Amino acid sequence: MKKLKIIAPFIFLLAFTNCQKEEVVTPDPVNPSLPNGMFSPARSGTFQKQNGYNAVGTARLGSDLTNVQWLYFAPDFNTSLSTGAVTVYLSKNKGLSLGATDTFRRVDLVKIAGEHYFKLDPSVGSEFKFVILWCASASIQFGNAELL
Repeated sequence: MKKLKIIAPFIFLLAFTNCQKEEVVTPDPVNPSLPNGMFSPARSGTFQKQNGYNAVGTARLGSDLTNVQWLYFAPDFNTSLSTGAVTVYLSKNKGLSLGATDTFRRVDLVKIAGEHYFKLDPSVGSEFKFVILWCASASIQFGNAELL
């Protein structure tokens, strides 16, 4: 009987917590940060390291079912400096020249390694042939992928 008095509150607590209503999370059917439907790559390239810094993985440029253009980094994407200070650019040249504003387009920041989708608005023309990884705090380019 003594054991029952000691165990009873724990049984009650366990039963009470297990009977609470579970919250069901329903995913949002339209996510503006992802392509609408199938992503169809038109050009792709493999990241090359630069200036002693590592950059690996695949970048793809393509569009979704609504013809919105996207830049995609595959799950194998990684850099030495993926800390939030890494800026992604599309460039007409292998080397980024911040003084020649007509030769590049800023895309977004990379904060973590892995898969990313970057919505490109307006559409990027075929003259942008390189994806550039730039560390703004050090003013150094440390990776690029030529889009073929």
